[in-house]
Amino acid sequence: MKPRTITVEEDVFAEVDRLATGPFSHSDVIRKLLNLNASRSAIDSSKTEPVPVPAQNGSIITFVQSPEYRRNYKGIDKYLAILSWLYKHRPSEFAKVEDFRRGSRVHFARSQKAIEESGKGAIHAKRIPDTPVWALSTLDNRTKRVILADMLHAVGFQQDEIRIVVGTIPDSDGHHSSSIGDVIV
Repeated sequence: MKPRTITVEEDVFAEVDRLATGPFSHSDVIRKLLNLNASRSAIDSSKTEPVPVPAQNGSIITFVQSPEYRRNYKGIDKYLAILSWLYKHRPSEFAKVEDFRRGSRVHFARSQKAIEESGKGAIHAKRIPDTPVWALSTLDNRTKRVILADMLHAVGFQQDEIRIVVGTIPDSDGHHSSSIGDVIV
C-alpha cells in the first residue's frame, strides 16, 4: 500500500509515537486504535486502570503482591520471578513459554549459549530461578511486559490478571507502569 501524508496535532502524534516502539510501527498503532485488522495485537490503546482481581492463595496475583516478590526492584528480577512462578505452578503449560519466539531471537532455552548465540552484539541470558531454563535478559522493560502479556495470555490467564502482573514491571526509568497501555492482551 502506498504511504500517504496526513496532518496530525502534535499531542496526538506524540501519543502514537510513544506507542510505536519496538516491533510496532505507527501504522500498527493507528490500526489498533481504529480497530482495524492489525498484523499483531500487542498495543492496547486503553488508558484504564487495572480492574481489581481477587487474590487467591497460590494465585499469580497473590504472588506479585507478596513481600518476597516486591523486594525485587529491577524489571529483570521481577520478569524472572514471574517466569519461575509459571514454571512451578503451571509446569505443563510452561512448554509454551519455552517455545516462545519473536523474530529470529531465541528468548528462552535450556542453555545460556543457545540464547546468546541467537543475536548479534551484547546478548545476555540469565537462568530463571528454580528452573533449568534460561531467559534473554537484554530486553528493555517495555518488551518484558509485552512478552509476559503474550505468554500469560497463551497459558490462559484472564486479561485483568495479566494487567496486574505486567503492571508490576517498572518502566526502564524505574517508574511503575500504571496500566498496560503499551501491551495488548
